Amino acid sequence: MEKIGELLCILQTEMPEATAWGWFHLMWVALIVISLIVLYKLKGKYSEKQLKAVLGTYGIVALILEVTKQLIWTFDYNSVTNTFTADYQWYAFPFQLCTTPIFVSILCLFMKRTKLRLSLLSYMAFVTILGSFMTVIIPDDCLVETILINVHTMWLHCGSLVVSIYLLMSGAVEINKQNFKNAIGIFIVFVILAQILNVGVYNSGILGDETFNMFYISPYFISSLPVFDTIQQAVPYPVYLALYVIALSLGACIVYMIAKVISSIINKKEKVKIEVK
Repeated sequence: MEKIGELLCILQTEMPEATAWGWFHLMWVALIVISLIVLYKLKGKYSEKQLKAVLGTYGIVALILEVTKQLIWTFDYNSVTNTFTADYQWYAFPFQLCTTPIFVSILCLFMKRTKLRLSLLSYMAFVTILGSFMTVIIPDDCLVETILINVHTMWLHCGSLVVSIYLLMSGAVEINKQNFKNAIGIFIVFVILAQILNVGVYNSGILGDETFNMFYISPYFISSLPVFDTIQQAVPYPVYLALYVIALSLGACIVYMIAKVISSIINKKEKVKIEVK
């Protein structure tokens, strides 16, 4: 028991609180740039094996870090009495927009090349990239004093951003209307699952005074997302839910259009190079 307690204390090792655009944040931004450069150079050698290597590296490491985070926030160890106390933090349950890439990556790692897998990958390419990008540029509320929690946060979002861009850059997800529509379809399925969890867990009576707000759409708790919290308090709940889905779908549409433009520019340049040769 004592050795397990010591291990837990090591996992809970703290650092000076990381800040937005401080050295810790900038280090991860640099890792994003380096990763994308490496993957861009490899895009000409794209293969199923390469895709699974990218998905597996991100997904498995993210899952291990997520489990570690749950343990850190659930258990406390008293070295004097050599006892553990447990208090699960329901607000940190791992089913948010930014944690779904963990499950999508690992699931797709073992799936064959089917329409469902392509739809799941499209969801990562066009939808989850929104949350990843926003957290990468504005990480203020996500950075704490526990080292492993910060590592988890940055790997989760920075890694997801890299995978999303890789899927578009490599051609694993073609930038077309059908893939975009399928991505929105998967997003709506996840919204429904999140709402089932919100209603089920809240009415189970196990929360006590804690918050449980998956995808920040619970009818029982106000969203903690900027802007959305104000909207939720200003309009009837069904209107808020509809606006939430529409807003994120529009965000995904913007990602789709930007990717389409960039792809068109790159293709034109490559065509000119071929003609010159």
